[in-house]
Amino acid sequence: MNDDESMLDVDKIGPEQSQKLDVVLSQLVNTLQQGRNNIFDIAEDCQKHCLYLETEAERINQEVQEIIKLVDKTEKLEKLARLRLVEVSSNFRSFSENDIKQVYTNAQNLQMELANLRQKEIFVRKQRDEVLRQLKQFRQIAHKADTFLNNTGTALHILQGNVQKISESVGQAFRKQQMGMWIIQSQESERRRIARDLHDGPAQGIASMLIRLDLIGQLIRNNGERVLPEMESIKEMGRETLTDIRRIMFELKPTLVNDSGLIRTLKDYFNDYEAKYNFDIDFVIFGTEKKYDLTLEIALFRLVQEALTNVRKHAGVSKALVKLEDTGEILTLIIKDNGRGFETGSVEKETGESYGIIGMKERVELLGGEIDILSAPGSGTQVIIKVPVEEEAKR
Repeated sequence: MNDDESMLDVDKIGPEQSQKLDVVLSQLVNTLQQGRNNIFDIAEDCQKHCLYLETEAERINQEVQEIIKLVDKTEKLEKLARLRLVEVSSNFRSFSENDIKQVYTNAQNLQMELANLRQKEIFVRKQRDEVLRQLKQFRQIAHKADTFLNNTGTALHILQGNVQKISESVGQAFRKQQMGMWIIQSQESERRRIARDLHDGPAQGIASMLIRLDLIGQLIRNNGERVLPEMESIKEMGRETLTDIRRIMFELKPTLVNDSGLIRTLKDYFNDYEAKYNFDIDFVIFGTEKKYDLTLEIALFRLVQEALTNVRKHAGVSKALVKLEDTGEILTLIIKDNGRGFETGSVEKETGESYGIIGMKERVELLGGEIDILSAPGSGTQVIIKVPVEEEAKR
């Protein structure tokens, strides 16, 4: 049997094979979901351990600082006691036996106390190092769990709700355009982006506030004068966390594209963007305004969003031009700025800087279009996107 004969003939799948395929796909979805739930539980447990260990590390660090102060103070007292002992020993006839005994006892006690404090300092430092080691380990586990969740999220979302589609047209399911549309739909759920924003912003802020609150509880008992500064610090963290939450809500707002259409959504988005970032956007439209397939509209909106973010963060200007032109067959989208520009070749070699550009290129390719990024140092940047819309446009 050659390779062609061994492959599944998707055009000859009968009811029995289709039913079996449904069962396999359903089991795959359930297995993936269960696996993600288990990993999520592990990630949550790790985050709780990290929070506890961070609090413990802060407490131990405070204890280390207190011990260091005591060691310094005791060293000074012990040094004075030794000097006093030398003085008494040199002039023992001038002091009573009771005075000599008291000076000697005091020096001996201070030496023992100093030795104990130094031992305690060593022990507490080792304890802190162990807590930090465990914290690092749990953070690594949590990071691996988050990575796994992100990597499996897209695959699971593609399968969920699409089992019937796959069963009805297996041959078409593996075509690039069809799979591309499913991937775009799954990406537009924005689960990974929202989870990352919440984790890096509000979640970290709230975790830090909880640590600070635990510290305040200790300070109230041991060092009351530091309570007010810590409370001010928590208030500032609260303000920053609220700002992060509002930013995430702002980024979610463009989902109104589903109701308003691409043009109306872009106009509303530009108005909000200008007010929020003090940024001017000239929006120019050529051709008749139309509504397109929702997947296409969402993808185009995200491309504009990514391009404007790049202008605001990297171009060094506060103005951009967005041009949209529909010729009936090709929809052309141009985002242009007169900023500092960059060497396109050098940026593509740097993974961190090129991540957004790569994502934009992937989106356009999945739409069956093409993208050109024209830029040079000191000459600004143009992002030119062309996608076919002959069969997509809707009056």
